[in-house]
Amino acid sequence: MRRTPEEARTLALASARRLLLAEGPDAITLQAVASDLGMSHTNLIHHFGSAAGLQSELMRQMVSELTTTIESAVMRLRAGKGEVKDFVDIVFDAFDRGGAGRLAAWMALTGESMHLAPIGEVVRDYIDSVERGADAEGDAALIHERVTSATLFVTVAALGDAIIGNELRKMVGRERETVRKLMGALLPAVLAAQPNGSGQS
Repeated sequence: MRRTPEEARTLALASARRLLLAEGPDAITLQAVASDLGMSHTNLIHHFGSAAGLQSELMRQMVSELTTTIESAVMRLRAGKGEVKDFVDIVFDAFDRGGAGRLAAWMALTGESMHLAPIGEVVRDYIDSVERGADAEGDAALIHERVTSATLFVTVAALGDAIIGNELRKMVGRERETVRKLMGALLPAVLAAQPNGSGQS
């Protein structure tokens, strides 16, 4: 079946994503994608230049999708249509089922972390929005510490769970949703925590 250039690119990226999720980044080769789609190796070279070109394009696509997902979650929270638990679920889903966890690890290991810049912009916008929406007479430094702590807490947990959570859960005999539920239960405490140095003596 003859495919248009755009169709061929779309199918190749979908195949590369399946390989990433199933076998990891090392599995994304032009030969593997070509075999999966019944396309010629030469055809893929024409579209992407090399395996590195295909991988870079997949990175850009997945970062764009993750950015959109986080933006949507932020908009729901701003509109009062979501709860903290909803935000936790969205972040965990993006890193696990959406493949963002493997993507972030892949970028870090290959020195391609600069591609994550759009996500950083969305996260910073979210933090700024929460801080602006807080009590105007509140302690700005305390609000900033709480919001950034919560962001780090959820994101690092979601990333770690996506990368090695399955193996760790098997070791300790826990169910798939354990870490997600822990984050949902503990996040309110992080948001209510006292700033550094202000605890009772």
